[in-house]
Amino acid sequence: MKIDWIDVLLILFGLFIAYQLLLKIIGGSWQSEAIVIGLLMLNLGLTWKLALNSYKLDMKFDLEKI
Repeated sequence: MKIDWIDVLLILFGLFIAYQLLLKIIGGSWQSEAIVIGLLMLNLGLTWKLALNSYKLDMKFDLEKI
């Protein structure tokens, strides 16, 4: 399985947001709104990545039919 740069970026961003969420739970770090916006951006990135993978998979199936 090949790991693209977008996968690495999403993993790093997800770990950073999880770290900030843990810090917020134990009493510090970012404002709650910033953490929510970060989680929404992570969700958007993961959705985009899944759609891209689905599109690539669909293209492979279309090429096999020819």
